[in-house]
Amino acid sequence: MLASCSLAQAKPPRSFYGVVPQGKLSAADIQRMGQGRVGTIRATLPWAEIDPTPLAGDLRWKDYDAIVGAAAEEQITVLPTAYSVPKWVWQLEGCKEGDGPCSIMAPQSQLGLSSWRAFLGAAVERYGPDGSFWAAHPSIPERPIRVWQIWNEQNSPGFYRPIPDVGDYGRLLAAAAEAIRGRDPGAKIVLGGLFRYPLGGREGGIRATDYLRELYARGLSYAFDGVAIHPYAGHVSGVRHQVKRMTNVIDESGDDASVWITELGWASGGKQTPLNRGPTGQAHQLTEAFRWFTAVRKRLDIRLVAWFAWRDVPAAESRCKWCARSGLFRSGSLVAKPAWKAFRRFTGGS
Repeated sequence: MLASCSLAQAKPPRSFYGVVPQGKLSAADIQRMGQGRVGTIRATLPWAEIDPTPLAGDLRWKDYDAIVGAAAEEQITVLPTAYSVPKWVWQLEGCKEGDGPCSIMAPQSQLGLSSWRAFLGAAVERYGPDGSFWAAHPSIPERPIRVWQIWNEQNSPGFYRPIPDVGDYGRLLAAAAEAIRGRDPGAKIVLGGLFRYPLGGREGGIRATDYLRELYARGLSYAFDGVAIHPYAGHVSGVRHQVKRMTNVIDESGDDASVWITELGWASGGKQTPLNRGPTGQAHQLTEAFRWFTAVRKRLDIRLVAWFAWRDVPAAESRCKWCARSGLFRSGSLVAKPAWKAFRRFTGGS
């Protein structure tokens, strides 16, 4: 009897094992996630799409409503990643079409940050506790969003323009925390996922550990509750090394921030890279990584390990050499790979 109680206490909450889509999600996708007992969907909250004009009352929630509602029906937690900038905002910031992807130029002006706060505040009022979405859909089980992730890989020039800058991100983060906690004092703020060392420091890439230390040095620990890591590596030993280095920074700072693995994955095919392990190797890497994260989750206060990605996409839609074939399912279908079976061994799904 005592052994059974101990085992039950050791089992992670359902929300611990998550997935990251790399494309549009259908109702069938989310239903399949429910069958497999996926615990969390890390779903981009695209400011650029939801808030296309400066006009009041023009927010387009329809697509995100569909994700939140379908996930709630399947008892899946949604982790929104607030990311991207509407054209009318980046024009205010002075970005021009030829300057690169202006949609990832995070606002820094007073007006831009005010618009950012207004958008996030509206999102909390819609999906947070007693939110308008739940009031408008009483038949959907209420699962208010209480954790919000701010940006994605902000230490990489591929996701933050004009170049990664800890001070600039700090202002974005502080504005987000003010807006979110102002509507829901119990909400938790998670940093955008930090990647090990983007481009080896070229084009402004900043090492993840250096970036996190600088956030602490600037006194920004008040603005976040969780540190997100994207510990991609060819082998699980490299994943472990990255996570330990980041948790050492948290410990050195005296902070008690939780840890969120908001992306982790390997490919089952495609171009030859250290992250392409073939179908069987992909499943093996998932098993080894998830086994380790499950074992250390309490000691390191890990709240989520999210697999990238849910489904494959055509190579032309991929953002990296290996990403297209990183899914648990094949592109354009719900034909499972061996990695899905491995994933379900941890969730207990079907």
